[in-house]
Amino acid sequence: MHTSKYKYVSIVSAVAVLLLLGLYMWMTYRSATKDITERAYSQLNEALSHTNRSEVSLDTVALYVDSLLSTARSNRDVTVQEIDAEGQVLRQNNDRSSSWSLLTKPVSIRRDGSRAIRLALNNPYPELGRRLSPLFLISAIILGFFAIIIIQLLRFITEQEQMAELRNDFSYAMVHDMKSPLSSIIMGAHFLHSGKVDDKPQIKEKYYSIIEEEAEHLLALVNKLLTISKLENKKLILNKWDIHIEPIINDLVEKAKAKATKPIEITTHLEVKNVLADEQYMTEAIANLIDNAIKYSKDEIKIEIKTFDTDKNVLLKVRDNGIGMTKEEQQVIFDKFGRAAIHEKNRKGGVSGFGLGLNYVDQVMQAHGGKVTVSSEKDKYSEFTLYIPKSV
Repeated sequence: MHTSKYKYVSIVSAVAVLLLLGLYMWMTYRSATKDITERAYSQLNEALSHTNRSEVSLDTVALYVDSLLSTARSNRDVTVQEIDAEGQVLRQNNDRSSSWSLLTKPVSIRRDGSRAIRLALNNPYPELGRRLSPLFLISAIILGFFAIIIIQLLRFITEQEQMAELRNDFSYAMVHDMKSPLSSIIMGAHFLHSGKVDDKPQIKEKYYSIIEEEAEHLLALVNKLLTISKLENKKLILNKWDIHIEPIINDLVEKAKAKATKPIEITTHLEVKNVLADEQYMTEAIANLIDNAIKYSKDEIKIEIKTFDTDKNVLLKVRDNGIGMTKEEQQVIFDKFGRAAIHEKNRKGGVSGFGLGLNYVDQVMQAHGGKVTVSSEKDKYSEFTLYIPKSV
């Protein structure tokens, strides 16, 4: 999707609409001022018809004009001006006119056009305001709606652009992390097929184990992707019942200790030992949190697992002493493509995987009617909390 092109078109459209709306409002304003000055011009003509044009008294003209304006219920704050052929003011009946005054067309009082009378409407803006305020109000409402639409459109385009970038990063990370187990499988199959290890049963068994483990790893990854897709589309049916969580956690702890390549200490404090959940998916969610704690650990791993009771939920906490997260990372850590955005930095720091685990946990908790939250401090700790509802 050419998002930059859509942004450009949206901005150009917004500017065009603003210019058209501004032009329309300006033309309407000019039309209103023209109407006011033309009415004042006709009233000036009427006033001059009752005076001697050869010896015009500005005060007399002002009295006639004031009477006519009063009858027409128009603004009576005017200045009667006598001007020459160049439009220069020769005399006026008061000093209230300014550069903001509206001027009528001049009415000639000499045959040669060397002298003329005109009116300066000193404060026509209240009348203009009464005329134009409904139009300006409607225009402002239309402009407001249009601005909201444009802002939302630009935000949507930006989000789509960011999502496209994240998908690209995610795809790269996924391919990169799948490359290693696939390479191991191909390499193992190649050695087994070559016959070089036929007389070495121990090495042969080692290669079989490598192929089996890496294949299981890839299958687990594919299953996780399929499960997330089903959860997102509300197609996965959970089988929730009262499960005893203590043996599940103990089993996960033993497996984590067996697989750990660093010194590891896992302590548990389970005030609540039964929860209402789907055993398979809840087990996988907890396993992902433990795996995440190990993956982002320092030289020594310390993990603490707790459960305790609240009014509506059972809370399960998994806390580690790992590398922690910034506030920025915490905002996107549960997004499907959140880890991909920071994947390169983490990969260079020795961390593998592309962040499906935490999104999986988030999806599973939403399917259970609960949620998962994180509290973390960079270079100190991370603590994930599962909120498991007590009732359906």
